[in-house]
Amino acid sequence: MVRNVLKAILRFITAIFIFSIFIPVASAYELIDPELIEPLYSDLTVEELVKDLPKSASLDDPFLMLINRDNRITEDIQMEFAQTGSGHYYDAAIAEDFENLITAAEYEGHYFQTISAYRTMAYQANNFDSRYYSYISAGYSEEDAFYMTDMFVAPADATEHSTGLAFDLLGYDWNEYGRDLHQDYQYYPSAIWLAENAHHYGFVIRYLYGKTPITGYEYEPWHIRYVGVDNANFMFEHGLTLEEYLSLINLRDN
Repeated sequence: MVRNVLKAILRFITAIFIFSIFIPVASAYELIDPELIEPLYSDLTVEELVKDLPKSASLDDPFLMLINRDNRITEDIQMEFAQTGSGHYYDAAIAEDFENLITAAEYEGHYFQTISAYRTMAYQANNFDSRYYSYISAGYSEEDAFYMTDMFVAPADATEHSTGLAFDLLGYDWNEYGRDLHQDYQYYPSAIWLAENAHHYGFVIRYLYGKTPITGYEYEPWHIRYVGVDNANFMFEHGLTLEEYLSLINLRDN
């Protein structure tokens, strides 16, 4: 037990050191108005949520790094990498928790394929263009193609895949739409298991259903994000996005 605690502390300190050197974003986030905070799974007021926040919750926590359209990066983030079984890179600081998540899922009969993890800005720019031109080729107007792409694919400087803390996972029970990333995946056993259990290992479903006005993205049942176990448990319990959670922390601390 003591050894595991020391390992966790060491991983956290290492992550803080790496992010403090290489993180290319401003120290102060552009946060949402607290009036927009609306928990999906509890009836607590904003004031009550603030009081119940984990004591360890901090805007300086590297695992709570916020990248979105209002908080962009200017260059690729440097980190020590680990690899998934399929060869996708991600932040080595969370390797143990990610591997535990995958192991637990397999124990319950759910096998996941990593579709995507860490992305460079150049890769993301190509990803955006590829999706856009696929809509153009399908006959959509330029305006509609851009709108549809923008709802699911982040700009190159605004994707949290740049953190190395985000994953797109699909269970092998999902074979619809050519195994494309589709919202109907939410109804499959592996997606249900992921939504109900990821928080035990420090992960949350990043883009929740009904939270598009907050996150800027449609619901993505395949997209998980590491935030740390205490943070994930709180966010899961109350049905909060990262944007809302950080706004609560800011309220408490300021």
